[in-house]
Amino acid sequence: MRRPRIAMLATLVLASVLGGARAQDLAADQPRAAFDHFISAFNALDWETFRRCFADSASLFNPDIPDVISLDRLDGRKDIERSFRAVFDSAVKANTHGPNIHPESVRVQQFNDTAIITFAFRRPQHSVGRRTIVLNKQGGSWLIVHIHASNITPK
Repeated sequence: MRRPRIAMLATLVLASVLGGARAQDLAADQPRAAFDHFISAFNALDWETFRRCFADSASLFNPDIPDVISLDRLDGRKDIERSFRAVFDSAVKANTHGPNIHPESVRVQQFNDTAIITFAFRRPQHSVGRRTIVLNKQGGSWLIVHIHASNITPK
């Protein structure tokens, strides 16, 4: 009598664990989870994870900061990686622990297989970074197809 109860309990525990894992998989399939993954990789200076967040056809408008290679629109993964590689290398050379971005006022607007995420974050010297990230679901993953970045100094 005791074995069937143990087997049933083990089955329930396993189903609960697998159900939780499936819920986590579904959460990772959402634009906000993809955004959080991107920010986490950037803050950790995890280059390989960071670069895989972009679609091959992505575009980027950089903010006016010293480390970027161009303020013109960058088109395609190759140019975007070259630009961000300079930012990553500068952070490593300065022995910093990454950009330390803590998004505030995050807004996610989803339209079928496209999502627009806007947010702000505090920067050094009392400036504020403002970002718009456009994601598109491609092959089951949410990838960045565009970033528009600007910085302001509030008055």
